[in-house]
Amino acid sequence: MNPYRYGRFLGWTGIIMLVGTIVFWAILGQNIPPYSPALSADEFAAQIRAHQGQIRLGMIGQLAISGMWLTWGIAIAMVMRAIEKENGDNDILSTLQIWGAGFTTLVFIVPCSAWLAVAYRPDVMDPRTLQMMFDFGWMMFDCSYALTTLQIIAWGVCVLQDKRETPLYPGWAVWFSMFVVVSFALETFMPLVYDGPFSRSGLVNYYVEFGLFFVMWIVIAVYTLKALTRLQLEHLANHARK
Repeated sequence: MNPYRYGRFLGWTGIIMLVGTIVFWAILGQNIPPYSPALSADEFAAQIRAHQGQIRLGMIGQLAISGMWLTWGIAIAMVMRAIEKENGDNDILSTLQIWGAGFTTLVFIVPCSAWLAVAYRPDVMDPRTLQMMFDFGWMMFDCSYALTTLQIIAWGVCVLQDKRETPLYPGWAVWFSMFVVVSFALETFMPLVYDGPFSRSGLVNYYVEFGLFFVMWIVIAVYTLKALTRLQLEHLANHARK
């Protein structure tokens, strides 16, 4: 039995979702940057009405691929469980990572559903209602960071215990990723302001935090694929010797 069967396929879903998120959520969804919370309800509604078709396509696409965060989390867990097994540990950390990935999937699905509803019939909706629904989506999207932080910290603690001469993940990638998810705590300030660096479209809470998030995503995705390839080759080599 090959314990890493389907592993690389699941690993690739993380990269597919990453590219899709840039296209669907960021570009088509009008999130570079998102609409400022400093806009009046009427100004906000005018922006939504002008781009409703693009936003709808973007959110439909993002909803279609968001489940890949969970499948990617399972691929990461396959690597983690190899480390746990070699160390004689239980699977608590890999299980926490999967749960964190599952709940992070909802952090994509629920807000994107709200933003899709905002763009569905904006011509007949009250501008204040549109703005409230859009705000709700961003409140959940930014302020539920603890779920992703749980996922990545569990992963980091596990893989830092890798006793191989050449670890499956380089130390710098692990420490960088854990730094990124701890820095998500800055998102806590988002609901307290309407403009400035900590607003949802501000320098810190959008450009810095989301920039770091996407770099972290790329780093973990690439090294997870490399780790799964290495584990599969090791398994096949051990099997051949037997």
